[in-house]
Amino acid sequence: MTRASESPVAAALEGFAAGRAALAAGVVVEALAGGTANQSARVRSAAGDWVVRLAGAADGTFAINRVAERQVHAAAARLGFAPSIVHANPEQGLLVTEFIAGHTMSAAELAAPEGLRALGMRLAELHAVPPPRDVRRLDVHEALAHYMELPDVPPGPVSRADLGARLRCSLAKYRQDAVAFCHNDLHHLNVIVAERPWFVDWEYGGVGDPLFELAAVIGYHDLDPAQRELLFAAYGKPFAAERVTEMCLVFDCLHALWLDAARAWDSLAAGRREALLARLRIDPAEQEI
Repeated sequence: MTRASESPVAAALEGFAAGRAALAAGVVVEALAGGTANQSARVRSAAGDWVVRLAGAADGTFAINRVAERQVHAAAARLGFAPSIVHANPEQGLLVTEFIAGHTMSAAELAAPEGLRALGMRLAELHAVPPPRDVRRLDVHEALAHYMELPDVPPGPVSRADLGARLRCSLAKYRQDAVAFCHNDLHHLNVIVAERPWFVDWEYGGVGDPLFELAAVIGYHDLDPAQRELLFAAYGKPFAAERVTEMCLVFDCLHALWLDAARAWDSLAAGRREALLARLRIDPAEQEI
């Protein structure tokens, strides 16, 4: 925890009136865990208690549109699922939001029965709201095509050919039969536990497939069949087991492609890496399909 002077956070605050007022009053800056290319900090002052997110420059690689992100986050905040926006400058990748008093959910907390119930119920609430008209639509096929076609991405532990084969098997049967307002990247680090769960980092949010949302939760946290049952029971809507399996595989393929693009396979703990690779291995019989 430090007092800001010459720093990227101070420079960001200088760019808008409320930020300048905060600097004039005196701010205390506390670094927060960031993403692969993002820097985040909690900034406290007489003007407010905020989170300042400074994004990296690799938006094209990761298919992030900062204008669309601002629109999605603003809609989520209006609906009570995200902290309110204090200031946003999409051209700079700057997003300043109100700080939510709570704690970032841990992987163990999410995977516990109470965490799965709370998250399942909260996702049901999110997916039940009428999809906002002022936010983008997300297409799973387009997201996969973007990552499959990225140039100059070094090969990861799963070849593009194997991922393509996996996707052909799953996408041949894929049909989106519902649309909902989705976060689309619900890793536990994007969930704030307070009086109710809040969702942050809406970079990939939009109107999309609610089953894909649930598959992301399952894939990110290696949920076993019993944990999946708890999640879906809390969500309150059954899905055919075959459809869940197919969508989980689609998400695992997308996750692997993202890890390739981010050069981030080493960021996974050994157990998580092996679990993902095991799910992506192709049975020789499947190659004949």
